[in-house]
Amino acid sequence: MKPVFAKIPEDLKEVFAVRVTNLPYFSTEFHFHHECQLVYVVESEGKRIIGDSVETFTNDEVILLGSDIPHVWCNDSKYFDKDQQEKSAHSIAIFFDPEKLIELLSHFGSVKKLESLLKNAGRGISFQGKTKEKIKELITTLKEQENLSRLITLLKIFEVAIQTDEYHLLASSGYVNTYHAKDNDRMDKVFKYVFNNFTRDIQLEHIAELANMNKQSFCRYFKSRTQKTFIEFLNEIRIAHACKLIAEGENHIAGIAYNCGYNSLSNFNRFFKEIKGISPKAYSKQISLSAPGE
Repeated sequence: MKPVFAKIPEDLKEVFAVRVTNLPYFSTEFHFHHECQLVYVVESEGKRIIGDSVETFTNDEVILLGSDIPHVWCNDSKYFDKDQQEKSAHSIAIFFDPEKLIELLSHFGSVKKLESLLKNAGRGISFQGKTKEKIKELITTLKEQENLSRLITLLKIFEVAIQTDEYHLLASSGYVNTYHAKDNDRMDKVFKYVFNNFTRDIQLEHIAELANMNKQSFCRYFKSRTQKTFIEFLNEIRIAHACKLIAEGENHIAGIAYNCGYNSLSNFNRFFKEIKGISPKAYSKQISLSAPGE
């Protein structure tokens, strides 16, 4: 899936614009743009790629993206079922020009903290805790406002964001966008195939065929674009899905391993620990202890 350069949205005027999405599913186009983007996912779930970060997403997340970081929110396959009427993809996104925003605010005082925030946003920022709740409330309010009231609310959002430590960065510290506009649709085919088939056995030879390349060339191509091997990427997708199943209350580890595409429990345990830093059982216990009311 190549990230397509995009100037979004077309109605972005002086500093910022708001876009509300309420559709059966999100677009699966992997893209990047100069404008920064603050996203509140009101309702939806699936897999999310931001830079080299691969995770599941669900309702209620708030993400800040810096300039030119490739990203996509891709819904689970059930969202594309024509008989499924209950699922929807609802989000509120704020797009803003970072240079214009900094220039505007520099007339009122120091912008060093804002510049630091936007630098971190180059890796993608996921807000947590009370900070997330405050930003969600402000984004929802801003959606209904106009003109000066909307600008004031935007400034309140940044005031909350620059003062908090309730967040984690998504892409790795060394991540660099190495995609090029000349890339064809190879990555698009690969990502979509993996999203739809990661619970099955996926052969590298078949993936290379999808990309119209031999296995060796594809391996070099994929790593040069994603900064990870295809096997690393596939395991990240599978382990992210395992974490989702555990968070939803599934506690039969062997069953989780099978449902994520692993035929060997030992391999599942090994990859889970490599990616998450703890075993599946320890992760399940950690989730249980942190659950409300526990």
